[in-house]
Amino acid sequence: MQHSKKDCEQIRQTLKNEFETTVRQDWIDKGLWMNPASVKFLLGREKGKRENQHIVDLTHIIAQRSLVAGFMEGNTSTTRSWFKFAHPDKDLNSYRPVKEWMQNLNERCLAIGTSSNLYHALSQGYEAWSTFDTACIYIDELPKGPHFTVLGAGTYYLMNDNTGTANVLIREFPMSVKNLVETYGKKKNGKWDWSNFSDRVKSLYENQAYNVDVTVAEMIKPNNLFTNDLPEGGSNRKWVSLTYECAGTTDTGTYGIMTKDMGGFDDDKFLRIQHRTRKPFIAFRNQSSNNFAYGEVGPTTYSLGCIRSLNKKAVSKDIALDLMIRPPMQGPANLKKSYMNTNPSAYVPLDAHAMAQGGAKQLFQVNPAIATLNADVQDLRSMIEKMYYSDYMLFLSRNPKTRTAAEVNAIVSEQQLVIGPALQSLDYTLNNPLVDFLADYAMFEDPYVGEVPEELAGSSLRTVFISVFAQAQRAADLPSIDRYMAMVTNVGQINPSIFDKADLDKLADLYEDRLYLPAGLNRSQDEVDARREKNQQDAQRQQMLNETVPALAGASRDVAQAKQMQEREVQAL
Repeated sequence: MQHSKKDCEQIRQTLKNEFETTVRQDWIDKGLWMNPASVKFLLGREKGKRENQHIVDLTHIIAQRSLVAGFMEGNTSTTRSWFKFAHPDKDLNSYRPVKEWMQNLNERCLAIGTSSNLYHALSQGYEAWSTFDTACIYIDELPKGPHFTVLGAGTYYLMNDNTGTANVLIREFPMSVKNLVETYGKKKNGKWDWSNFSDRVKSLYENQAYNVDVTVAEMIKPNNLFTNDLPEGGSNRKWVSLTYECAGTTDTGTYGIMTKDMGGFDDDKFLRIQHRTRKPFIAFRNQSSNNFAYGEVGPTTYSLGCIRSLNKKAVSKDIALDLMIRPPMQGPANLKKSYMNTNPSAYVPLDAHAMAQGGAKQLFQVNPAIATLNADVQDLRSMIEKMYYSDYMLFLSRNPKTRTAAEVNAIVSEQQLVIGPALQSLDYTLNNPLVDFLADYAMFEDPYVGEVPEELAGSSLRTVFISVFAQAQRAADLPSIDRYMAMVTNVGQINPSIFDKADLDKLADLYEDRLYLPAGLNRSQDEVDARREKNQQDAQRQQMLNETVPALAGASRDVAQAKQMQEREVQAL
């Protein structure tokens, strides 16, 4: 037997126990404040139950939306290229056929992403990543192209390899008996083949108990039987996906989704075994320590205390304002029997006894200190927005248009550097794996990529990220370069010899490198040298022509004059 369900169950239970003890409650706390619906699976709540009654102040929700929108445009943009391919050899990298082929590969990878639901999934992934510090995208390779699904919190468990990369994914999900049989079953002679189902599922289906839920687990891991000595294909692929029934039935209770052991565990019955060439999931996260499979820091983790305090103060402010508008009253007991009217311009009659006791008055003086409370609230909002990079994402819309372009560029550049640590985590756990998948899929599944140039045979390409955020990190030295060129230009008006010091070819190469200009915009150095040599030869030829033509014209004029004189002498004779 190549694969053992018992081994899979042991790994699943180990990872599940680790998740339950170290992650589960932390994710519940975060999810309840950010998106209560995202932790339904963890809480096992009934359908239709109200989830968000405790969220009063929406500062953190708006800040997260700004973060998601900012990363969608700044890191993995849907409207512009956010990565490109390059060869380690600079000379080969600038060779036009190679450069054009790599640009075509880049365009085909982007086309695969835009024609699928990739960017919709990335939007959900950024939300989960900013909430739980971890997100997981499951990839189905369908006949029409790849399909990306963001797994819900608590529905998956991860395990890292020795490099800190998630290489084992176990996801579990409930399926009704009818859906389970129709999804994974096969028919023989018009009847269902029950060889890959448990006896319990067969009994439930035959008794028409179609709506009973069965917990299904899928384990994705490296295929230990894969070898490079044989052609890749069939079962000899790098990844294997094992789908099977868990040893129990799903029971939704007060403390979450539990599993009851029902017995009858068949070790050799898998619902489906798939061998895959490409890694079918991407797990990206923020920073973590000790090779922990889940992220440990992030916007919600840092600002959760501020979020709770801000909502508490919002409730306190509402109570204080309500007490100011409708204060509790006190007065003589006989006033309780009178018809007191609190409508505007109403009249409350008081007898002599009530007047002697001071009439009706407020029970206590309310001093809510609204100004102090508002200042504290504003400080909390500012801290929350900083944790979600909202101050950077919304900088241009929040600042007056009286700033000069240079001031705006300087401030934006400084703020873009702040996002560096988060971007580095995403580069390692999201951007690189995603581009590797798209490139591999395009190379083997897309007929429009074209043949690989001979110069690239047997070599590997590296990925260069050219998103807005990446350019901000990469182009940090461009303001200094611009200042230098401005100095050269100003000094050149006094002493033109300084222009001999500045290398304009190097300036163009630097801007091409920092701004990731498209292929063909800057000519290669060989072409530039050839054009300059040709221009120099043309200039020399023109100069020789300019010097030769007047001399020839003068000689022709002398010959004509001599001929005229000769004719005159002949006529005189």
